[in-house]
Amino acid sequence: MPGGAAMSYSREDYFAEGLGESLEEHGVVATSEQIKAIARDVVLFAENIGQAFYSPEDPGAREADSLRKELEKEREKVVCRVCQGTGNTVSHGPHHSAYSSCWKCNGAGRHAP
Repeated sequence: MPGGAAMSYSREDYFAEGLGESLEEHGVVATSEQIKAIARDVVLFAENIGQAFYSPEDPGAREADSLRKELEKEREKVVCRVCQGTGNTVSHGPHHSAYSSCWKCNGAGRHAP
């Protein structure tokens, strides 16, 4: 539609118009009330087509949802106070030092609150 204008009629009107043209083209006579009644049925058929015919879910949509949730979890994480965000802890002994992954954040430097 020009200028990005939205349709000003319903799905029922859309199907009624198409059905009316098709019936006329094929020589079938029907009243406008009959065409509107059939159009209402077609709207219901169209809305429930996914129940009648299997169409696999778009894997991209599922992946996008998963990534959105993962990003939200990542944004909620806080800097680990035990290791000050380094992911490592240092234990100092009298003659040596030991480095290990932080027990609180498992070496990531950030964790869920």
